[in-house]
Amino acid sequence: MLLIFPPVAKPCEPPAGVALLSAALKTHGLPCTVYDASIEGLLFLIQSDPTVRDSWSMRALKNRDTILSDLKNPGLYTNVDRYHQRVYDLNRLLSISVDQTRFKISLSDYSDNQLSSVASKDLLTSAVAFEENPFYPFFEQKIRPLIQASDAEYVGISLCYLNQALVSFALVGWIKANFRDKKLVMGGGLVSSWMSRPNFGDTVSNPFSDLIDVMIKGEGEQPLLALLGVPDTRKKHYVPDYEFAKNHAYLAPGTILPFRASIGCYWSKCRFCPERAETRPYSTQRAAKTLEDLEKMTLQYSPDTVHFIDNAVTPAFLRALSKTELGFKWYGFVRFEKEFLSLDFCLALKKSGCEMLKLGLESGDQTVLEQMDKGTDLGMASIILKNLKKAGILTFVYLLFGTSFEDETAAWKTLEYVKLHKDTIDYLNLAVFNLPKFSEDADGLETQEFYHGDLSLYLNFVHPRGWNRRNVKNFLDKKFKKELAIGSEFRKNPAYFSSNHAMFFNHLEETNDCRNSIHR
Repeated sequence: MLLIFPPVAKPCEPPAGVALLSAALKTHGLPCTVYDASIEGLLFLIQSDPTVRDSWSMRALKNRDTILSDLKNPGLYTNVDRYHQRVYDLNRLLSISVDQTRFKISLSDYSDNQLSSVASKDLLTSAVAFEENPFYPFFEQKIRPLIQASDAEYVGISLCYLNQALVSFALVGWIKANFRDKKLVMGGGLVSSWMSRPNFGDTVSNPFSDLIDVMIKGEGEQPLLALLGVPDTRKKHYVPDYEFAKNHAYLAPGTILPFRASIGCYWSKCRFCPERAETRPYSTQRAAKTLEDLEKMTLQYSPDTVHFIDNAVTPAFLRALSKTELGFKWYGFVRFEKEFLSLDFCLALKKSGCEMLKLGLESGDQTVLEQMDKGTDLGMASIILKNLKKAGILTFVYLLFGTSFEDETAAWKTLEYVKLHKDTIDYLNLAVFNLPKFSEDADGLETQEFYHGDLSLYLNFVHPRGWNRRNVKNFLDKKFKKELAIGSEFRKNPAYFSSNHAMFFNHLEETNDCRNSIHR
């Protein structure tokens, strides 16, 4: 089987989903080739030679090789200003490689002002009009030889993010037109979300049934094995196969490998979470077995950094990590759990290789947290933030504004909480709430479409307390960010790469330059 991960995703680490699918197939003796068309496609565009006249583009083009080399050099991450100059220059090269009157492309995003990623008719149009897609020359020059050399009956497309949707369907249309003997399979996070919509799957509500032979919802290992004739093995966890990523040009200071210790979320109660609407089952295995799988992966591929991509790393696995010196740095998303109340535990995590933890605080108002079933105590969170700071572990804290549980008074409480903890929070991510379309909370609210498209997953809503989206954005831009910018102690989020590059600045000597603004 040939598995393709399409553009556009952040080009700093290989995709985990196709690595797990490949591992499952190879475990059962089935040949598999994985191609990361996202990193390859982005580099293809970056290395093109567009006609440029402005000084910024000419400078970036002249320094292109140096920029790409510098982003892989740890030395760049000791100077925030120089880092951002390199990233902005690289992004400039990418943006000018396409028709800017129609397409907008960056290191983390892709859009087309004529077609919508959330409208099935536009995705089908993208499949028909594949020659208009800016990645079409890449399909012809790089993917055509790959498919021609493969005798695989199936080509799988891993569509995980909205940024990939239009390019994925252009790729599907191109394969259909040029390789009629190939059968197309599509899965991934975004496909799973679409298929979780009520009644998706019959010939009326699945708009892609004539284009894509098989669509897979949820974890793809078992359905893919069944499609290829392997009986149900009931095995859910595989050691990722990153052979395709060896010696690759990912834009990071060392090799980063994603690793998933669990499927779904062990808490799974937060009322704002879109995954509750999709009813994804939670699954994990014993911490000792997970650690064994992690050690197998690291022995084989020798990563410099492991990115734990769990919705939240479980306390049991964190305890296992704290007892092991891993030989690599790591970071991941965690909840404010009681284990972190022990400074010794935090110090042990640091010794194991932990450089940064991402934490979903969401609100600085305890009543809001209780109403959204977050399960976080603000007093406990304060102690945890202090312990992590003492241990030398960076904190990347996520805040969510505009839920139906919050009003402006509660938002001010969040601001005050953050100001009070400015010495123990390193990075902030500020987000405005999008209401999941099929969540139980949507039933009690007056709603409107958020995006106009039949595949939109979110709704706008009339806030029960008048705290509407415009008010929330005004508060963040004119009050929250303005107040925190005065004597700010928060690091500047890495442009485009955000948390994926944030931990590499852990040993950075603090300067006013790197602590002067907050970015969403």
